[in-house]
This record gives sequence, structure tokens and C-alpha cells, in this order.
Amino acid sequence: MSARKYEMTRRAAAVEQTRARIVAATVAAHHELGIQATSWDEIARRARVGVGTVYRHFPTLNELLPVCGEVVTRTLALPAAHDARDLFADTADTHARIKRLVTVVFGVYQRGAPFIDNIRRERRHLPQLEDFHSQIEQALDVLAREALRPLRPSRRVSQVVRALIDLSTWRAFTERGIPTEQATEIISQLIECALCSPISSVPVPQPGEQHPGPQHEHG
Repeated sequence: MSARKYEMTRRAAAVEQTRARIVAATVAAHHELGIQATSWDEIARRARVGVGTVYRHFPTLNELLPVCGEVVTRTLALPAAHDARDLFADTADTHARIKRLVTVVFGVYQRGAPFIDNIRRERRHLPQLEDFHSQIEQALDVLAREALRPLRPSRRVSQVVRALIDLSTWRAFTERGIPTEQATEIISQLIECALCSPISSVPVPQPGEQHPGPQHEHG
């Protein structure tokens, strides 16, 4: 290799290393502070580069968020839709299917709950996050649907199951010091109860439709 080509290769590697440091610093800052609260100055400080260097690599959030999104996607490691059926292929019964569902979903939350929180909260002000939000929610929907597929639950029961595996449920257990393993057992049991309960007979209100309140007899 000529000296000139070697120097070009060395410089390219240094540029990539700097870019990688900026991305890692941004992801860490988003995890701790939130997306909108993370300034370019904060990113530069964490990456140990000048603010101008950050701007040269990523002039705006439009360039930065997709790259960070790739890191977050790898961190969450949500199963792809085409892998969902295989995920439950070796489950022998209802209990095993439900526990597998809760274990997988709560594992996602353990790996990246703050990222999901940020995306849910800040997408109202950052439209660039809407696609990330939809991808996460759709992946969770697919997992729940595939886990329940042989059980043929009503729409209402499916909604109950989806609520029970929501991030807010996992967080409620975590904030109260309940280990994820124990939370997994409890939620799995609640889902099994829901599958056997009479809630499937309760009508599901359509969008914009008010659910009827309790009826009172008048004597």
C-alpha cells in the first residue's frame, strides 16, 4: 500500500471512529436525559469532540435520529414479524405460550425501557419518532397475536392481554421492587385468568362510542 493510500485509509478510520463515538454519546444521553433535552453541546462533551465536529457529522436531528434508531433497535432486539410463529413453535400448552410471551416482552423492557418511554412521550413533538413508535407497537401486537392465535380469544380478551404486557405494567412492578421474574409469573397467571373469564362477553366500544355506564333500576 502506498503512503498516500495508507494515510487516506487511516483518516477514514479516524472519521468513522469519531462518528461512532458521537452516536454512542447521543444514545447514552437520550437514555439518561431524553431526546429533546439532549443538546449538541452535551453530545460533544460526552463524545470528547468539538460541537462543530458533531454538526459536521450530523447537522440536524433528521440525520442523527435514524442512526441512533439503529442502535436502539438492536438494543431492544424485538423479534421480527416473520419470526413470531417460530418463537412459540416449541410451547406445549397455554401456560407455556403465555409465559414465553411475557418473558420475551418483559426482556425487551429490561433492555430498553427508557428508549421506549422517550419515543412514546416525545413523538408528539418530534414527528421523526412516529415510525419508531409504530414499529415497536406493531412488533408487540404481532407477538401477542401469535401467542394467542391457537387460543382464539375474543377481541376484548386480546385487548386485556395487550394491556397486561404493556410497558406501564412492567414499570409498575419494577418501581415497587418486584423482580421481573416474579412479575412475569404474576402477569402470566393474570393472562390465563383473563382467557378463562367472562370478560369476553362484554361488548367492545367502537372508536368514538361511549361505553354504557351501570344501569340503575328506579322504583
